[in-house]
Amino acid sequence: MQQLLLSSRALVTDAIKQAFLALCAQSDNQRDQIVIIVNAVDEGKRHPQVLKLQQIIQNMGFQNVTLFDVDVDDFQTLVTAKAIVISGGYEFKLVDHLKRSGMLLQLRALINQGKPVYGISAGAIVLGPDMDLFATLYPEDNFLPCKHAPAIQATNVYICPHYDRQCAADATLANQISDWEHQQHVQVTRLNDEQGLAIHGDLVRLILWKNR
Repeated sequence: MQQLLLSSRALVTDAIKQAFLALCAQSDNQRDQIVIIVNAVDEGKRHPQVLKLQQIIQNMGFQNVTLFDVDVDDFQTLVTAKAIVISGGYEFKLVDHLKRSGMLLQLRALINQGKPVYGISAGAIVLGPDMDLFATLYPEDNFLPCKHAPAIQATNVYICPHYDRQCAADATLANQISDWEHQQHVQVTRLNDEQGLAIHGDLVRLILWKNR
């Protein structure tokens, strides 16, 4: 059964932090290793936000937090991890690396076997059925050689992260998403910057912001 956490921003509220700890508790792996997939950004393991995320997770009590590049690192590291984090950046870049490395299908199989995975922003998008919504909204970002932009397909939930911030920047975004939903006969979950989704198989729970 899939054990997933999706959010717009990384561990930004106490509620999301508690959901991440609960996600990790679903693993029967007694090791505390958390692995962060970094391929959504060009700088990979050197990106400041990736390094900041590593530090945040370490501060939560997980001292063994490994940065993972799908192009060069051993897939067995993901297999033996307590949980996997897929960091944010550019969703099309991330999927391209996963496909070219051969790890997209391997990662999907690992998730279907119950490996806990936390996807952040672009990392959350690629856990869904496809990236067609974002290929429609931002066609200039889709450099993949196909109109249909497949993803990991770990869940059938479509999300739009940073919905509040993006709508503030683009007054047409809400209507564009609604039109796409109508055309595709699907529903998109809009996640504001301080919201998340916990997914356990077919059960989906919205994580709301809480005061510290």
